Amino acid sequence: MASENTIRNKKAPKRIGKPIRQRKAKADGSIGALQATIEKNYGLPAGCIKIVYPSGRKARIDADVGALRSHWEKRG
Repeated sequence: MASENTIRNKKAPKRIGKPIRQRKAKADGSIGALQATIEKNYGLPAGCIKIVYPSGRKARIDADVGALRSHWEKRG
């Protein structure tokens, strides 16, 4: 019983900054925009993110996220 009260009385930690990811990428967004967003949010150098299809082939930057998702869903 004491441990149950301890859990209830604990406060959630305060956030230090704004959350990086809030929702999944929109289906009509481009792969290039997704790559740029990931690189910016995580402080990575440009060009270090490689988004691929299940076959291992690199996704074109002008392709959309919905097409990429459909390729991965067909695989699974």
